[in-house]
Amino acid sequence: MDKLGLVALAKLCARLAKVRSFSFNASNGPGSATNWRGHGRGDVAVENFGAHTVFNEQAKFTDVDGHKVALNNCYRWTRCVDFVRLEHIQDEQSMLLFNFVPLTAHGFRHQNAHQSGADTYTADLILHTDEIELIWQIHGPQKNERLHYHYW
Repeated sequence: MDKLGLVALAKLCARLAKVRSFSFNASNGPGSATNWRGHGRGDVAVENFGAHTVFNEQAKFTDVDGHKVALNNCYRWTRCVDFVRLEHIQDEQSMLLFNFVPLTAHGFRHQNAHQSGADTYTADLILHTDEIELIWQIHGPQKNERLHYHYW
């Protein structure tokens, strides 16, 4: 890994530790059988454990019909030598989502797509001065979804 990549990883990990809030927009495209469309906003309780940064997220999601849903998620970000790993934690079990590798001083991409059944998840991450932007794409037989997160 070159110096640019190492600096990008260090900056991302430092920024992850400062996150306290987030918002996201969910949309779907042609062929999607889901109604996962709307926006959410919430708080992030952050815990740091050495190379690990844990996000405990609580949010309210409002779909396009005005229905409100409470959301709770736990994610673990881990600094590794050449990438930052993102895992979803549920019932004390972790599931690898992505290893983000630096492409530029501020841009990261998933190392490998995440498979969940017939669905394929991909993601890009953009590091801004005061914000992290995370964009997920989900494609499958019944899904064509985009989740656009902003963490600050």
